[in-house]
Amino acid sequence: MYSYSNPSFIKNSISFLKSISWGSFLDGTSKTLGVINQTIPLVYQVKPLFNNAKTLFKISNIMNSDSSSAVEDRSIQNEKKETISNNSPIFYL
Repeated sequence: MYSYSNPSFIKNSISFLKSISWGSFLDGTSKTLGVINQTIPLVYQVKPLFNNAKTLFKISNIMNSDSSSAVEDRSIQNEKKETISNNSPIFYL
């Protein structure tokens, strides 16, 4: 078994636990939890900005590129989308 050669270690540990100011400890814990509760909604509001940063960089690259080629690319993509998604019936009057 383990034998403690220094019994003052146990006495020091017990006196340390008695000397802790539990009121101030709980007050600090309460303040910390209050700050955490205020920052959690902020994190949920800012998270989409970081998720969409990739898209923002793509948009900025398109804006900085040659505008005529970007317009042509967009018009071709729009025409493809219109032909694919135009599955509604046609009525002639």
